[in-house]
Amino acid sequence: MHQLQMMALEYKLECKGYKITTEQLDRMKPPLILFWDNNHFVVMEKFGKYKVSILDPAKGRYGINIKELGEKFSGFVLSLTPGDLFTPKKRKKEFFFILSVLKGWKLLFSIILVALFLQALGVFIPQLTQWFIDVVIGGQHQNLLFPFSAAIGLLFLYILGFHCLRGWLIAKLQSKIDTTMMTQYIGRLFMLPYNFFENRKGGELVFRANSNILIRNVLSNRVVSIIIDCLSFITFAALMLNKMVSMGIIVIIIGIFMLGFIFLSSYISQRLSRQEVSTQTELYGFLSENIQNITDLKLLGAERDAVAKWKSIFEKQLKATEKRNVWTSILSSNSVSIQLTLPLFVLWPGAYYVLEGNATLGSLMGFQALAASFIVPIVSLGQTYSDIVNVRTYIQRLQDVIESPPEYTGEKVPSISFQGHVEFCDVSFKYNKYGNEVLKNISLNVRPGERLAIVGTSGSGKSTLAKLLLGLYEPTEGFIKIDGTMLHLWNKQELRKRISSVVQESRLFNSTIADNIRMHHNDITLDMIVQATKQAAIHDDIMKLPLGYQTMVSENGFNFSGGQRQRLLLARALLHQPKILVLDEATSSLDSASEQLICDSLSHIQCTQIIIAHRLSTVRHADRIVVLDNGKIIEEGTHQELLHLKGQYYNLYTSQEEKQSFSPIS
Repeated sequence: MHQLQMMALEYKLECKGYKITTEQLDRMKPPLILFWDNNHFVVMEKFGKYKVSILDPAKGRYGINIKELGEKFSGFVLSLTPGDLFTPKKRKKEFFFILSVLKGWKLLFSIILVALFLQALGVFIPQLTQWFIDVVIGGQHQNLLFPFSAAIGLLFLYILGFHCLRGWLIAKLQSKIDTTMMTQYIGRLFMLPYNFFENRKGGELVFRANSNILIRNVLSNRVVSIIIDCLSFITFAALMLNKMVSMGIIVIIIGIFMLGFIFLSSYISQRLSRQEVSTQTELYGFLSENIQNITDLKLLGAERDAVAKWKSIFEKQLKATEKRNVWTSILSSNSVSIQLTLPLFVLWPGAYYVLEGNATLGSLMGFQALAASFIVPIVSLGQTYSDIVNVRTYIQRLQDVIESPPEYTGEKVPSISFQGHVEFCDVSFKYNKYGNEVLKNISLNVRPGERLAIVGTSGSGKSTLAKLLLGLYEPTEGFIKIDGTMLHLWNKQELRKRISSVVQESRLFNSTIADNIRMHHNDITLDMIVQATKQAAIHDDIMKLPLGYQTMVSENGFNFSGGQRQRLLLARALLHQPKILVLDEATSSLDSASEQLICDSLSHIQCTQIIIAHRLSTVRHADRIVVLDNGKIIEEGTHQELLHLKGQYYNLYTSQEEKQSFSPIS
C-alpha cells in the first residue's frame, strides 16, 4: 500500500490509508482503493444501498451486492482526493485505433458505393409494389404481367451480382484490416521492453492477438453499415413523410424509441462483454500455463486439481457468456418483435385513409413496404452499436500493447574494433521506483577478454546484474559503459549481435536443432552450427540421432535432457563468436565431466566472459571472482585470494565441498 500511496502523490492525489470494516465503508466518499481478496487492489467507484460498483484490473467494471463486498474486502482502504495540481489524463479513444486500421479508403469507398446501389432497391421496390397494385391489378392490365415478371428476373440478377461483388470487396477489406492490425500488434509487441512481459501472462497476450478475428469482422461489416443505415434512415423517413405525414411521424417515433432503448442498454452490454473477455482471458492463460508446466503438474500428482480448477474457471466463463447471450437475446427479441408487427400496425390506421378515399390501396401497400424498410436500418444500427460496444473491450486490450512505448534504443552500432570492455559505474537498481534496492552501488571494470565470475547466495542480485548488462533492465542510478560508451546510447539490436547469453529464462523452440541454434539468421551455414555445437560439447549427441541436425525439438525442448538443453542453448550463444558472453547458471544441469569439457572449451574463446554460477567448482579458474550479498559487492579476487580471506566465498565453497565429499553410510 505504501507503493500505491507514493504513486498517488506522484499524480498529485492526496492519499490516506485506513484499516476498517465493511460496515464503515459507506461512511467514506468514493472512489476508494480496496485491498481485495487478500491478493490485489480494486477501485470502489460507487457505494449504493444494495449494490457496489467495482473497477477491477483483472475483470473491468462490475457490480456486487453488500454480502459479496464483505466476503472480498480485506480490511485495508486508500482514500484518494485530487490535489490542487492534479490534472486528469484522457485515454486515447478507440475511434482513432479504428481509423488507423481502416487505411483502405478506396476499398471502403467501393464497398459503400456497391451498398448504395443495393440500398436503392429499398426505395425502388415499394414504388414498384404500389405501381403493380394500382396499375396492373387495379387497371386489370394482364398484358403487363409478363414484362413485370421479366423485370423481377433482371432485378434478381442485379441483386445477386452486387451482393457477390460486395462480399468479395468485404473479404479484401478484412484481409487488409487483418494485415494492418496484426502488423501493428505483433510489430509493437516484440519491440516492447522486457518488464512489459514480466507483468503480463503469455497466454493473455496470445488471446489478445487472436481477438483480431472478432474485431476485423465487426469493423469490415459494421463501419459500412453505419454509413448506409444512416442514409437509409433519412431517405425512408423522408419518403414516408412525403406519402403519409401523420403515419410517417408515428413510425419514426417508434424507430427512435427502438434506438434509444438499445443505446441506453449499452452500459449493461459493455459490462457483460468485459466480464466475458476477462473470464476467457483467465481460462486461456490457465490452460496455456498448465500445458507448459505439464511435467511439474504430473510429478506433483496435481492433474485432478488442475482439471477441477479449470472446470471452475470454465464454469465462470460459461456463466459470463450465458449472461451476455441472454441480454443480447432480449435486445434482439425487442427489435425483431417490432420489426415483424410494425407492418401490421401500419395497416390499421392506413385502412382509414383508403376507406375515406385519401389514399389508394397501392399507396398503402407502398407505405407499408417503406415502413418495413425503414425499420431494417434501425435494427441494423442497433446491432452495429451493440457489436461496437462489445468489441471495445477487445480493442482496449490491443491498444494496451500498441500504445505502450517501445524499448528505448540508441543509434550507435558496434564497429569492427569492438572489444567488449564492460564498466559498471556506481549502479543501483530497483524493480520499480517505489520498491527496495536490489543492487546497491555496484562498480566493476571488466577488461576485454577477462573471465569474471559472479557468485553469491540466492536472491543476492546476480541474475539482475546480468540482465542490466544485457539491456533488459535500466539502472535506477549510475550507468553502464561498453567500450567507453554509455549502454543506452548503443543500438540494442545491433549490440546484442556482439553479446551472447544463456540466462535462466532461455528456452528451446518447437523447431529443428539447426533452426534452434540458427534462430532466424538465414545466413548461418551448417558448418558454422557444427563448430558451435562442438564448442558446446553437444555435437556427438546430435550425430547419434537418426535425423541429426534436422531432429525436431519439442516445445521447451522436453524431448532432450536438462544437460542437453543447456548445451544446445550454449551452442546458440557461441554461434556468433561474441565479444561478450554472459552465462547465468548455464551449466547447472551438467554432470562434472561435461561441465569440465565446456569450461576447457570456454577458456580458449577470446571474449569477455561474465559467468554466474551457484556451483563454485565451475568458476575456480576465473580471472576474477566477485561475491554479491544482498545486492552489494562484499568480496573480490581470485579463487585462492578469496579462500585465504575466509569470508563469504570461503564459507560457500567449503559448504559445497563438504556436501560433495559426504557419502551416506550404507
